Amino acid sequence: MVIRFRPLILRCKVMGMKLLKTILTLFVATTTILCSGQIINDIIMEDKLNFELLDKYAKKTQMNDGAGGVYFHYDWTFAPKDRDRDFSDYLSGNTIRGFFVWQTPPKPAFFQIYSEYYPNGNIKRRSKDMMGGGGIGEEKHYDENGTLTHVINNDEKFGKFGYNEVLLFLHQQGHINLETGENRSGLHFVYHADTKQWYAGTMSSTFWQTDYIIDGETGEVISKEEYEIIE
Repeated sequence: MVIRFRPLILRCKVMGMKLLKTILTLFVATTTILCSGQIINDIIMEDKLNFELLDKYAKKTQMNDGAGGVYFHYDWTFAPKDRDRDFSDYLSGNTIRGFFVWQTPPKPAFFQIYSEYYPNGNIKRRSKDMMGGGGIGEEKHYDENGTLTHVINNDEKFGKFGYNEVLLFLHQQGHINLETGENRSGLHFVYHADTKQWYAGTMSSTFWQTDYIIDGETGEVISKEEYEIIE
């Protein structure tokens, strides 16, 4: 693999409140879309797994628990075929340790939904995640009976320049399109709470990688580096 660099350092101020409102509208509108197809929607069944449908659709493997007993491990992947769903939804887990599910709403949503379930099938945790990054918005936790116990606001760790503002900046630079969802699969984010800085990486369809370090309070671009990845 050959990596060809094209370094550039710059500073800028990010503007565009009208489009930022569009991002927030799209974000809220798509938070209720929790499935990529009717099957996984029926399996999840309002915060409880449907084991009858799991047995029907998922790959089910009988496992030995090491003490003379058995348990079952499940894997299920929904591979979308339409152009608005560029990610597969995935479920995995077992009746001993529990389950997890990754779901991606259709475009133009720029987030994924992560859920955990207890071995009995009740919801344990649900959160929204950045595309290729950590948690955003509300993260809800439940007890084994499915009762909500507490809520974490993941946005509180960010500075004044949060995830939506970073998305807006990348849109303005032409790396993504917030109205169509273009190139959402080429993103990677890391927020460093100790320095209040964002790392935002984008990969274009022509394999040009662009990495930004952005001030999490002011939105100033501290550094920008571009390089081509050639296999």
